[in-house]
Amino acid sequence: IENEKQKEHLTYFLQLLSRKNEFRPGQLPILDRALQNLPVIGLLPTGGGKSLTYQIAGLLQPGITLVIDPLKSLMQDQYDGLINSGIDCCTFINGAISSSEKKQRETQLESSQLLFAFVSPERLAILEFRQRLKNMHEYNVYFSYGVIDEVHCVSEWGHDFRFSYLHLGRNLYNYVKAKDGPISLFGLTATASFDVLADVERELSGNGAFSLDSETTVRYENTNRLELQYKIEKVKIDFNEFDIKHKGKVLDPSLPKIVDINNNKIVYTAKSNFMQEYMSEVSTAMADGRTEVEI
Repeated sequence: IENEKQKEHLTYFLQLLSRKNEFRPGQLPILDRALQNLPVIGLLPTGGGKSLTYQIAGLLQPGITLVIDPLKSLMQDQYDGLINSGIDCCTFINGAISSSEKKQRETQLESSQLLFAFVSPERLAILEFRQRLKNMHEYNVYFSYGVIDEVHCVSEWGHDFRFSYLHLGRNLYNYVKAKDGPISLFGLTATASFDVLADVERELSGNGAFSLDSETTVRYENTNRLELQYKIEKVKIDFNEFDIKHKGKVLDPSLPKIVDINNNKIVYTAKSNFMQEYMSEVSTAMADGRTEVEI
């Protein structure tokens, strides 16, 4: 049940920060738990505005928000997004910058000159960086959120991708401190099954690290992507019948099936479903007195 007064205040802040008219479906429930300093694992589809949830939460809290990203490109993209929104008290620390620049940025973090810092999960295993985090605690410089982007990587089923993710919960709990007790855990993903999410919760709460309740995972109910259509066709392929023609290129006998799937009926259905949702959004916007529609 949405708190209308809180929604009004947060929507004002959203409009001021990002020039968006309103929150997208699924963002407010994630933000609501985060602002109560409760652990949250938010599941939103791609393009659903996951980054905006931790950005608003971080700006409304007095501490630093540490964001764990698996890729340099993701750090750069989210950093650029904050800069373009006029938030320049942020930085990223990764292998793309020089050693002297890393030390300078770590000093900014240590001396509380930042609101957002983007790092990789491996950096929490570096002794020098851990010492910086320990110094911050002694200097009364605290964190508010530990954000794990692409939190499904924490699952042990994906440890071949980045083994350091398996230790991420314990490292955050032991070295990234809030003013009173552990930081607020903030996980975000667009791709995770029920089994993977359960495994993520188990890993993050392992060895008494974070206490996760039954409502930690917040899932947006409607994950239907109208622009994507799926159809499975069983195709019999006889490798002896490949046509070695056209300058040596191999023509797969499944090609006619692919052409058949992309017929006018499928395209019409997809466009029809999309327009139905679009007109529904237009009607809602008109009723609310809005002039813009996001879909």
